[in-house]
Amino acid sequence: MLIAALTAFLLLHYGSHSSELTNHLDQTAALIKQDVADEARRKQALAIVDNMKTIATASAKQREKSVDALNKLLAKREVPTSDLKLAAQPLIAEDRATTEKLLDLHFQLKTVLTASEWARVFPGSAKSSDGAKKTSHAQAGVRFGLGAPPRGLRAVC
Repeated sequence: MLIAALTAFLLLHYGSHSSELTNHLDQTAALIKQDVADEARRKQALAIVDNMKTIATASAKQREKSVDALNKLLAKREVPTSDLKLAAQPLIAEDRATTEKLLDLHFQLKTVLTASEWARVFPGSAKSSDGAKKTSHAQAGVRFGLGAPPRGLRAVC
């Protein structure tokens, strides 16, 4: 359900703004270079961020093709709704798959960095009542250029 909500949000609000996402990932890489002292973990974290950039860029290119195909279909007034829904399914599936991959890599990155490094690389993270660091999906979305979710989605995140 969460993945579906995130996918719908991404579809509606961000299209294929890969340059915005890659800019945020470039900032993340710069902070990792600055704040992660251990060379092995720094290399591992940077590899994860590079993988995220590769996925985001490839997804944006594929999404552009899918959106173009859907727009051609939308230009025809006589197309039945069922055909539009069918044509939109690959686009939704692609966005869902990309969102899942990026979230998986985000949490993989979290396992590589220490809590103090994570706090320096992602300064917007919140603390729970017991003082432990926690990052919601909504905060991860803001950091990776996805913006704040709409009010209704915040409760889900």
